[in-house]
Amino acid sequence: MPPKTLSRLGVTLLFLALALYFSAGQWLNSRIFVPLDYRVTLDARHLQSPPFQVNLNETYFASLELDYSADDWNQDNLCNYKTILDPQWRIYRLVSSAGEPRKLWVTSAEDTRQIYYWSGFRLPRGKYQLEWDTPVAASCLNGRHPRLLVSTNSWGYRQAIDVAQLISVFMGGTGLALIVLATLRAARHALPLAVAPRMFPDMALRNLIPLTKHTPLLPIHALPHWGIFGGAILWVLIIIFMMFGPQTPHGLLVSLSSRKVTSLAGPAQETLGVYVDPKGRFFVNGEEVERKGLHTKLLDHLSRSTSWTVYFEADSDSLYMDTVYAIDTIQGCGAKFIWITPKMREEWKHREPAPHNIP
Repeated sequence: MPPKTLSRLGVTLLFLALALYFSAGQWLNSRIFVPLDYRVTLDARHLQSPPFQVNLNETYFASLELDYSADDWNQDNLCNYKTILDPQWRIYRLVSSAGEPRKLWVTSAEDTRQIYYWSGFRLPRGKYQLEWDTPVAASCLNGRHPRLLVSTNSWGYRQAIDVAQLISVFMGGTGLALIVLATLRAARHALPLAVAPRMFPDMALRNLIPLTKHTPLLPIHALPHWGIFGGAILWVLIIIFMMFGPQTPHGLLVSLSSRKVTSLAGPAQETLGVYVDPKGRFFVNGEEVERKGLHTKLLDHLSRSTSWTVYFEADSDSLYMDTVYAIDTIQGCGAKFIWITPKMREEWKHREPAPHNIP
């Protein structure tokens, strides 16, 4: 390819890469993923936010956010996040017409995805206002800096922009490489050719047999080098797998391979069972144990037993965080963990008698 054509192609690719990189970043920065973050006080039962702008047709989430506190883990009716559960809220859309300054868009009664004190709803582009009703007892949470928050998930948009900017980087690098290659070729053609010695320097040379001359092919080691070309493809695949590949699993390891306990690990008097009731109380072999003393109690029983096996059962109405705490404590003691689920207990009642020595 002639140097002039290479330089034009390189400049075009470089310009497109710069335009794509900066325009994608500017577009992402102009999106409003958190349209409302408004500090409030809970002395009044009726909270009203200032107008906020939405420029994405997405699912938004409204919540009354609080600073973290260890009281949220307590079950003794302290002032925590449970005080503001089941909220009553309304979203109004502000219109420009004078006769109808705002229009009720969605309420908590219409929201089918409400979970505790946050809710999800669809909002088109426009200007809105949020109203939130709180109970009288919520005023004790003022020390945790309450604020009304409306936001949407920005992960998908940021991932797409990262991929677009990565493509622009490779495009810009290709453009620069073409410009350098065109410069080198132009410099090589500009060098004066050495005059070869001739036997008859005064005789004019003529081509008696016309031949069509073609541009000589570049050797295989010249640019684009196969090593650079293959390495670029390999790096692109590595980066894609790093961004979108499988993530490292987190959480508590629980095996669901067997639904029935066919044999017990030890005698009936050495069987150790842990039970969690709906009120968040913990029982070890029928004896109630405090939450912070569960670990010590289990180690005391296990140290006097030849079989380090613990049978665990939780009520179907128990809190998720209590169940996870008990599982984590049992596994932290180094004991073998066997979970008797409510469905297993129900099947034992209807199909076959439950083992007499399982707590």
